[in-house]
Amino acid sequence: MSTLIVGGDRVATYKDFLAAHGFGPVHHWNGRRNSECHRSIPVGTRLVVIMIDQVNHGLATKMRRVADGLALPVVFSRRSIGQLGQAITRVGNSAGSLASAQ
Repeated sequence: MSTLIVGGDRVATYKDFLAAHGFGPVHHWNGRRNSECHRSIPVGTRLVVIMIDQVNHGLATKMRRVADGLALPVVFSRRSIGQLGQAITRVGNSAGSLASAQ
């Protein structure tokens, strides 16, 4: 399950955390360049993590809209492993309940 992190400069800790929980490989866009508003989400991405305290509102909104269009779960998190862990747990639980419902 590939993951895209949007926002942040030093995300090695988050990449390692996500990979350890089965969300690897992890791609990263720091969100500082205007061109990143026009990039496409990589093929094979199954989760989008937006670091809300390190990305502008316009990019966060656009990434949410694009991910929703691709039926990808979006996690909004601050720079906190604990908060990120809680968010991916909720994503895992909702994915499990969807799978059991089908």
